[in-house]
Amino acid sequence: MKPGRRFARLAEPRTLVTAVRLALLGFTFVVAALDAHPRRAVAGALVLAAAALLAYTPAHNPVVRRLLPTLEACVAAAGITAPPADRSGLLPYLLAPAFAGGLLYGLMPAINTAGMAALVLLVGHLLAHNPQSLHSFGADSAQWVLLALAVGLLAAWIRRLAAASASSDVNRSYEAAYELLSQLRTVSRQLSGGLDAVSLAQALLQELQSRIGFDRGAVLIRAEGGRLVPLALEGTSFVDWDTSLAGDTPLGRAWQRSEPTTGVGWLVEGDSHASGASSDGARHAVLPLRMGDRTFGLVAVESDPALSAARGVPVLPLEATQLSGAAELVNGAALRLETALLFGEVRTIATSEERRRLAREIHDGIAQELASLGYAIDDLVADAGDDEQANVFRGLRREVTRMVGELRLSIFDLRSEVQAQISLGNALSDYVRQVSAGAAFSVHLILDEAPDRLPITVEAELLRIAQEAITNARKHADAEHLWVTCHVDPPFAHLRIEDDGRGLGTKRIDSFGLEVMRERADRLGGVLEVGPRDPRGTFVDVRLGERRSRPRDANVVPGPQTSNAITSDTGEGSRDGRERAAR
Repeated sequence: MKPGRRFARLAEPRTLVTAVRLALLGFTFVVAALDAHPRRAVAGALVLAAAALLAYTPAHNPVVRRLLPTLEACVAAAGITAPPADRSGLLPYLLAPAFAGGLLYGLMPAINTAGMAALVLLVGHLLAHNPQSLHSFGADSAQWVLLALAVGLLAAWIRRLAAASASSDVNRSYEAAYELLSQLRTVSRQLSGGLDAVSLAQALLQELQSRIGFDRGAVLIRAEGGRLVPLALEGTSFVDWDTSLAGDTPLGRAWQRSEPTTGVGWLVEGDSHASGASSDGARHAVLPLRMGDRTFGLVAVESDPALSAARGVPVLPLEATQLSGAAELVNGAALRLETALLFGEVRTIATSEERRRLAREIHDGIAQELASLGYAIDDLVADAGDDEQANVFRGLRREVTRMVGELRLSIFDLRSEVQAQISLGNALSDYVRQVSAGAAFSVHLILDEAPDRLPITVEAELLRIAQEAITNARKHADAEHLWVTCHVDPPFAHLRIEDDGRGLGTKRIDSFGLEVMRERADRLGGVLEVGPRDPRGTFVDVRLGERRSRPRDANVVPGPQTSNAITSDTGEGSRDGRERAAR
């Protein structure tokens, strides 16, 4: 347990009360052992122990719980005055119930505890006819009763301060968030490079290439699952490197050492990515991205000087002594890149919260109003004077029902999200299942996901593209079938939505769906194609990167002549490349 958490647990009210009670109980046993009549004193100390146990009696009634410190004080006072004589050395224990009453329950329990203890001490001394004079015993007990009252009042005051502090914690958190966001807004306007992580990573690779030259390079960021995912690429559209951070790989060694590493050959053993080029003479370098002592990413480059010279591209040998300038460049860019990644997380959280807020407002606002309007139309149908008027109202009711259904789907669109625990395939499957419920067409879903995942931001953008394409098909295509195909094999991803509807119509002036999808695809560095499907219908196709191997269970053949060439080798339902249909 961390020291801060351990201290917070020790500072809890009930923990403090227990500590004080045990300390005072131990003190009384020491006093009893030193008494001239130890048997008499020990008997009283045992009564105090019984009173302490009484304080921990389980009680579900809040009134009974508030009375427990007072009852503890009365039992303790009775044990102090029990015959054959008063035990004045045990009076300090009265501080424990007074402290418990004030800290746990407030001012009045603390006052009641001290008052009832004084009353029991006085009555007990008189009834027991103890040999000590009332004047002497009253003087001894009065000072401890007053001290117990003071301790109880102090504990009640501490309790009040703690309650006020706890009630203002939320406001303080929002105040701190407001100050930080205000500073972020001001600073972000002054940044020359902006806060887009992909743009910053791409600029870093281009600057690095101008200094040392390389055939291909990538900025890799650690994602969920402990693997590296490419944030930006240069000289290639995908990299076939081992990104598992294992200690026997170049990337893993650089990550664990947190220092630049160089080596001979490609980053993948036996890789001949460039027209059958041999790995002889090829070299690679891996530079860590660090924030203090923490590594959050890697910059990996590889090159073949002979191959690059044949292309007319000057490439310096990737030696450790010649990488000092490159390492300095990467270290300088690490802060900007980590800031952009952090800002991206904040932006994602804010976007998700805004989507949830809009969903709540639609559900509690216009959706409820339309539902109420539907009930009112039902009353009009029931009170219609003739069949013609009733039919008009029924048509209006059907339109209101359709609008309520559209709003519900819009709410589901807003609530659908990709998260650390919910992959693109899971989110897309849930969305398709919701859309297909009660739809007039069949939905066929093909999911083919590798164990590795794309960055969450990339998966979120692909989900929004799929939602927009499916919504367009549902509203405008008048189709009998809808095919949704999703293949993910990082850094490759392919998403295709097809329907057998009426096809692309004339673009409306107020329609921005295609432009929004293209903007999302451009942000991902992907390619979006929208066109007619043969023999009829429309397809929307999005591709990221290049696939390393042929799809396992499905063939997707691009091109205008074969845009509908999606075949399944199994025809059965499963998660990996198998077709699932919902009516």
